[in-house]
Amino acid sequence: MKTLNAAPLLTLSLTLALSGISSRAMAWGERGHDAVTRVATRILADSKDPETAKFGAFLQKRENMLGHLSNVPDIVWKSVSPELDKLSSPSHFVDLDFILKNDKLPTAVELPVDVNAFVKALDKNCGKKSKDYPCVGAKTVDEQLLKAGHGPFRVQTLSEDLRDAFKSLKAMDKVQKDSPEFPKKEEAVQRILLLSGILSHFVGDLANPHHTSADYDGWQTEQGGLHAYFETDILDSLGLDLEATVLDEAERHQPMQKLFEKHPHNYLEQAWELVLDSHAKIPELTALDRDNSLLQKSTEDKEKGPDGRSKRERAKRKEPTETRNAFRNLVILRLAAGSDALARIWLDAWQEAGKPDLSFYRNYHYDVKPDFIPMRYLPGAKG
Repeated sequence: MKTLNAAPLLTLSLTLALSGISSRAMAWGERGHDAVTRVATRILADSKDPETAKFGAFLQKRENMLGHLSNVPDIVWKSVSPELDKLSSPSHFVDLDFILKNDKLPTAVELPVDVNAFVKALDKNCGKKSKDYPCVGAKTVDEQLLKAGHGPFRVQTLSEDLRDAFKSLKAMDKVQKDSPEFPKKEEAVQRILLLSGILSHFVGDLANPHHTSADYDGWQTEQGGLHAYFETDILDSLGLDLEATVLDEAERHQPMQKLFEKHPHNYLEQAWELVLDSHAKIPELTALDRDNSLLQKSTEDKEKGPDGRSKRERAKRKEPTETRNAFRNLVILRLAAGSDALARIWLDAWQEAGKPDLSFYRNYHYDVKPDFIPMRYLPGAKG
């Protein structure tokens, strides 16, 4: 098994990594990310198109392994080192607030086409010096990205890497089992499985409304602590029928179909569509908490302490078992959106690579602790 190696991947400065930006990597908890992944495999396996169904069946037979891989960024990579955790945390979210005016949502094609354009959009808002234009309030580009996040670009590059991995496999279509090149063919499939599972995590992140907003934990509305309450406590308290219900919702309504069809093969614009769809649900999530679970509002001192942080006390809420039914529909809808988005990206990557055959693969290789995958889209990143 490979040994985790983070050192070559810290392409930004150590000062940046130690800047104190709090980690927001935990998006759905283990169950949520696992659900998004396994439901996506079954969406494809249930397809009426024979080729798609065969592709989906291959993934579905490995749904538990893929579900594990979907949790690697929050569990395995998070534990490598505090530096890597802080460096990679912004790849799990993007705060649209910092490039919007008065929460007016643009279209996906109007959003930044790369990280440089994203930074320019952040600068533009700050340059307005107006409360109508939220400013990220960071001095350097690295600090801006740490605070504002860059999740869509993570989804884009992982999707492209997956497509390229499928292409590598396609190039070995004629390699037979008795060939000395056959182990490389197996390794190509192993990389496909790895990327498929890791990609699931970041797609799932962007399906969570809180991963698209600077107020990701409800403090601005005196509902501090809402993040974990919604994505983990509520979700974990729901019955064992949750995943089946999410699958039914995703298959019947195909929530991302029309949005993704606007941007064929454009993984970044598709990621932005998912972000916009999630961001639009924040008022609903806030209201659900306020009307059903909130017992006592959160408090936050106006003055900051020596460490630059304010003293906070989280809101008090009812037990999740008392309120889960109120949140259940939104949980299902967001997990279904994430699953549908993921299935579409997986399928597109495979199709764009020429639909390489996977049926030969019989290996039991299992990447339990895979190495961190570099964020190659960041300024100064290698590869």
